[in-house]
Amino acid sequence: MTRARTPLALGLPAALAVAFLFLPLAGILARTPWETLPSRLTSQPVTEALQLSLFVSAWALLLSLVLGVPLAWLLARVEFRGKSLVRCLVMLPMVLPPTVAGVALLQGYGRRGVLGPALESMGVTLPFSTAGAVVASAFVAMPFLVISLEGALAGLHPRYEETATSLGAAPLRVFRTITLPMVAPGLIAGAALSWARALGEFGATITFAGNLPGETQTLPLQVYLLLQDDPEGATAVSLLLLLIATTVLISLRGHWLQTQANGRGRGGGGPARGVTRDLRRRAGHSTRPAEAVNHAAPEAPDHPGPAPAPHPLRTTVVGATNTTLNAPAGTTIAVVGPNGAGKTTLLRALLGLTPRATATPLHLGDKDMAEEPPHRRRISWVPQEISLFPHLTALANTAYGLRAQGVPKAEAHRRARYWLNRLDVGALAHRKPASLSGGQAQRVALARALAARPRLLLLDEPLAALDQSARSAVRHTLRTHLADFPGVCLIVTHDPVEAVSLADHVLVLEDGATVQYATPAELTRHPRSPWVARMLGRNAWPGKSTAEGTLLLDDGASLTTADSHEPATGLAVVPPEAVSVHTTRPTPGSPRNTWQGAVREITAHGGRLRVLVTGEPDVVAEITPAAAAELNLAEGTPVWVSVKATEITFVPL
Repeated sequence: MTRARTPLALGLPAALAVAFLFLPLAGILARTPWETLPSRLTSQPVTEALQLSLFVSAWALLLSLVLGVPLAWLLARVEFRGKSLVRCLVMLPMVLPPTVAGVALLQGYGRRGVLGPALESMGVTLPFSTAGAVVASAFVAMPFLVISLEGALAGLHPRYEETATSLGAAPLRVFRTITLPMVAPGLIAGAALSWARALGEFGATITFAGNLPGETQTLPLQVYLLLQDDPEGATAVSLLLLLIATTVLISLRGHWLQTQANGRGRGGGGPARGVTRDLRRRAGHSTRPAEAVNHAAPEAPDHPGPAPAPHPLRTTVVGATNTTLNAPAGTTIAVVGPNGAGKTTLLRALLGLTPRATATPLHLGDKDMAEEPPHRRRISWVPQEISLFPHLTALANTAYGLRAQGVPKAEAHRRARYWLNRLDVGALAHRKPASLSGGQAQRVALARALAARPRLLLLDEPLAALDQSARSAVRHTLRTHLADFPGVCLIVTHDPVEAVSLADHVLVLEDGATVQYATPAELTRHPRSPWVARMLGRNAWPGKSTAEGTLLLDDGASLTTADSHEPATGLAVVPPEAVSVHTTRPTPGSPRNTWQGAVREITAHGGRLRVLVTGEPDVVAEITPAAAAELNLAEGTPVWVSVKATEITFVPL
């Protein structure tokens, strides 16, 4: 790869900047008294100051962790009034002059400060004490932790935490078992920077805590004293602090930097890289066969634990999505609709994870779960991105819901192995998501959802990220296991094959409202919206029927049908294979519907071709490749189309 040449106008100032920053540090190295360095660094005042610095910085780090981690989570996850002001407040200690920070601490926590009298009444005196040095160091160091961790949390998609919540994990458990492990690189980087800043704090400490040997005289203060009487000693101690700071920065290797691509520290291994690889595999970039499974898995246990009771669903959802569902136990409902129709909002309303819509009541069996928090609803969710926890193995992922519900670890793992084996991925129990193909990960996600013993199962486009071969295999798996599921299952899909083959009923949403709720057979025979007809591969034109058997379409055209209809508004539906294409005008007679147009697009559809013809109305015809070659069709070719009156079905709305 050819390296791009650096423009001189940029390279020269950049080199000067490096020299400007490096020269003072090089001066310390050049002026260090190397011969007497060991004796100077091991002298009693220096070792005492070093021990005190380590003590103060450790306690400052602990205080920063206890207060800063919740604050970073709040800033990253919660929207509230005054959030920008709080973030500004967090960053202020980073830009305030250190002595001003010390004065501020005196006015806040000093004997005559805002909180000073209250602290003194409890026997706590902060100024000119070791505790005061800790407070001063934490005050200037905590922002480094908060900012680094907030960036890591902002880069972590909430769907991982939401998935854990749907499996029954309470908020603190989600934070402890999912959030913290996945943002560990950012947390470690922030903690290291915070500790290093606390170790080197000088101005706020000397202003607020003073310079008392053995009590508040930290190593930076020792340097300040040595400068007056022993400049070489000050240089030697400065070298020690320089080496500590350099070691911290080298060990972090840039983890504090947040990249726009992934929101995590550059070079951040562990969970962050695992998530990236995981998402790439979901997108179909795996180099392994999608369903390569080691079938030498151990035998599944006889049963997966207590059998869940049947739970019919009865609910009304209002808000951005409006619908009513009343389904007996064992029903699978496909939820379809155009983008933005409210499908995912419906699922999130049932989960209790969105303010945009609410499910009230939400009867699962004989219980109304509408007022329960999300982690107590027992609704398992498989989001479109699958969201396996990248730091856990397939076995631990599958057992997560059971462990969150209080099942002992051994029993949870036994039941998890049952579901993994049943879904033919038991041999992959030890693997982490980054080493699974898309089809394998989808099976693990389904096993995790089923193992949690849900009352309601929600699948958001479960096959969307798979290739055709993997999709067929996983569809068969879904069909097999949904047949045994005792509750109600909702599957969001854009694939008519999935909707027809997996579901007992199909719910059609458009603009947040229910357009049709019917069996797949009824939906196929009588689609009640143009979008549904197009999803099923049919032509559909809205219009009005007349008693004479003529359909007046909304775009001004008219069609003749074989049957007469009562005047009504509805859809004229024609399958594409019933549309004939001609290069010359057909002979008058049968068919009775002919009109002129032009070929706009030709696409392959299985072993046939679909030809989109613009005209009045636009129409899709399905013909063989041989017919297309005989007609010499190409984009822009003028054609005539014809439809027999007997092929037109009018569906009243």
